[in-house]
Amino acid sequence: MPLVPGVGGGFECSVADLTGVRELVGDYRTAEVICSRFDVAKEGVQTAVIKYLAKSAGPSILETNHSMNTEFLLFSGFLVFLMQAGFAMLCAGHIRVKNNMNILLKNLLDCAVGTMAWFLLGNGFAFGENSKGYANPFIGVGDFALSNTTTNTRSDSSWHLFFFHWAFSAAAATIVAGAVAERVAFECYMGYTCLMTSFVYPVAVHWVWTKWGWLSPFNATPLFGSGAIDFAGGILVHCVGGTASLIGTYFCGPRIGRFGVNGEVNRDYRETNGNLVVLGTFLLWFGWYGFNPGSAGSIAGYTSAAVVSRAAVATTLAAGTGGVACLIISFIINRRWDVMQLCNGVLCGLVAVTPGCGVIDPWAGMLVAILGALVFLGADALMLKVQLDDVVAAVPMHLGCGAMGTLFVGLFAREEFVKDFYGVNPAAGRRWGAFFGGDGKLLAAQIVALLVVMLWVTLFFLPYFWAMRRAGLIRVPMEQELAGLDASKYGVITTNELPTMPKPRQKVYM
Repeated sequence: MPLVPGVGGGFECSVADLTGVRELVGDYRTAEVICSRFDVAKEGVQTAVIKYLAKSAGPSILETNHSMNTEFLLFSGFLVFLMQAGFAMLCAGHIRVKNNMNILLKNLLDCAVGTMAWFLLGNGFAFGENSKGYANPFIGVGDFALSNTTTNTRSDSSWHLFFFHWAFSAAAATIVAGAVAERVAFECYMGYTCLMTSFVYPVAVHWVWTKWGWLSPFNATPLFGSGAIDFAGGILVHCVGGTASLIGTYFCGPRIGRFGVNGEVNRDYRETNGNLVVLGTFLLWFGWYGFNPGSAGSIAGYTSAAVVSRAAVATTLAAGTGGVACLIISFIINRRWDVMQLCNGVLCGLVAVTPGCGVIDPWAGMLVAILGALVFLGADALMLKVQLDDVVAAVPMHLGCGAMGTLFVGLFAREEFVKDFYGVNPAAGRRWGAFFGGDGKLLAAQIVALLVVMLWVTLFFLPYFWAMRRAGLIRVPMEQELAGLDASKYGVITTNELPTMPKPRQKVYM
C-alpha cells in the first residue's frame, strides 16, 4: 500500500486514507496535517478528523470570542469619546456667546492633555501590575506609558482596554469645565486636568474596577463580603467629576452679576442657545450606549449578550423617563414647558442609571430616573440659594444623581443579574438589593465607596483650588471677564460686540 510521508516527521498514512480525510475536511493541506498528527490507519478516518476538530476548536473559539469582545469594546470607546462633542455643545449652549471659544478650547484640551496624562501615569495607577502580575489594594504599580502592554503577546494584549478607559478618564475630567465656565483661569484648569487624569481618577478606578481593589466586588475577599457595585461609572466618573465641580465652583466664586446684592438670582443671566443644548443632549444620549452597555466589557456568549442588552434597555428607559419627569415637574413649578429642563432630565436619568444599569430591572431604570429628576431639581435650587454658580448644573446632575443612583443599587439590584456579571463569590454573602432579599451588605458597601471616593477627591482638589485662589491664579481678572474671554484672551470679536448698523426705514402696515 503506497504511504504518504507525515508532515514534519509525523505519522505516515496511505493515499486512500489521505483522500478520505480530504473528502471530509474539503482541504488537502488540512488533510495532510490530520494524517501527520493522528494514526489514521489505526483510528480510522472519521475518528482522526473528529479528534483534530476537537483540539482545534478550542483556540479557534477563544480567538473568535476575543476578537468579538475587542471589537465591541473599541466601538464602545468610540461612542464614549463622541460624548466629548456632546459636552462641548452642551457647555457652549449654556454660556454667553462672548466666551464660546474659551469653553471649546478647554473641552478639546481636556482630551489632548488628558491623553498624555493617562498614557504616562493614569493607566498604570489604575490597572498596572508588577512583573509577577500583582498589584496592591490601593494603587496600580506598573504599565506606565504602556511599558508592559507593548511587550505582551498578541493573545494577551490589552490595547483595547487602555483605549476604552482613556475615553472614560476624559469624560470624568470634562465635567468640571462647564461648572466653572466663564471665569476660571486657563492655567488653573489645565493643572486640574493633569491632576485628575493622571492620579486622582485612576486611583479611585483601581479601588473599584480591578480584582485587587479594596472596594471591588471582583476582589477575592470583598468589602463586607460584597464589594461596591459601580457597573458603568456612577461613582468613578460622575461622583468624582461632580465632587471636583463642587469644590471648583465654591473656590472660583460666582460670575460677576450672577447674584444681586441681596442674594437674588439673575434669571436672565445666561444667553442660552437651545439649539446647541439639544444637539449636545442627543450626542450624549447616543454616546451613553458605549458608556453603559460597553462597561460589560464583553458581548460574546449568551450571558454577556444578555447583560449588554439589559444595560442598553435600562439606559434607554431611564433617559426617556428622566426627561419627561423633569419636564412635568418643572411645568408644575414654573407653569411653562421648558426644553432646557427636558434636556436636563434626559441627562439626569442617564447619570442615575449608570451605577446599576446592568443589575437592575428595566422598570427600576424608570424609577431611578424619576428620583434623579427630583434630586436634580432640588439640588439645583439649593445651589442657587447658597449662591454657588454652577453654569451647567454639573453638581446637581453628576454628584446628586450619581450618588442617588449608587445608593439605589444597594436596594434594587436583582440577584440573578448580579450573578450574571459579578459571578458567585464563595466569600460573598447575599450581595444584591436589600429590597430583593439581600443582606444589606451591598448597601453598606455602596455607602462606604461613595463617601470614601468623595473624600479622596476632596483631599486633592480642596487644597489645589484653595492654593490657586490664594495665589490669585484661579480666575481671570475682572476686566477680562466683563469683556469676554474670547476677546480678551484670543482677540475674537463675537456677534454681540459688532457695531450696530442703522436700521432702514420700514413701512408699517395697519
